[in-house]
Amino acid sequence: MAERLSEAAGAVVELRFELGQPDWADAFQARGRVRGFKGRLHGLLLPVLFAVAVWLLANSVLAAGGAFLGSLFGFMARRGLLTARHAKMGAPLGPWTVNVDESNDVVCFTGTHMETRRGWRSLGGYVETAGGFVLLTPAPYLLIAHYLPKRALGRDDTNRLRGILDRHLPRHGGRPPRH
Repeated sequence: MAERLSEAAGAVVELRFELGQPDWADAFQARGRVRGFKGRLHGLLLPVLFAVAVWLLANSVLAAGGAFLGSLFGFMARRGLLTARHAKMGAPLGPWTVNVDESNDVVCFTGTHMETRRGWRSLGGYVETAGGFVLLTPAPYLLIAHYLPKRALGRDDTNRLRGILDRHLPRHGGRPPRH
């Protein structure tokens, strides 16, 4: 259920959508890009340490290589499982309505059973992907605060939302993708 709702003049954008597993996968992938090269190296630290420990204990390069590859694939599978878990946890929340108003100091997220307001200062930035906008918590954590899918927007509303986000939040991850 995705539909574009606002055609109002000024910088006001309203979205209606339901989040699914592809949305969460897009959000996790975008968050990974924000971490950059240094973050990816940091992510390899645990598999490397595990492989070194196996090499020292087993005195076998082959066992160490297997341990490294196994732990690396395990982390990749873990990300897929986390994505599926978040999609499953978010499914009972049902449809979301998000109001982003330039003149307001908060972004209002309304679900079936809850309403949340996030001030611009409680957000640390955003990442734009081909599928949506990923709102992040402040550094150093840069966790996913919310995902706003572009399928709930028209081209004008996408540009309007991008402008509002650019005025209030730093953009992470470089230039926006082409459509």
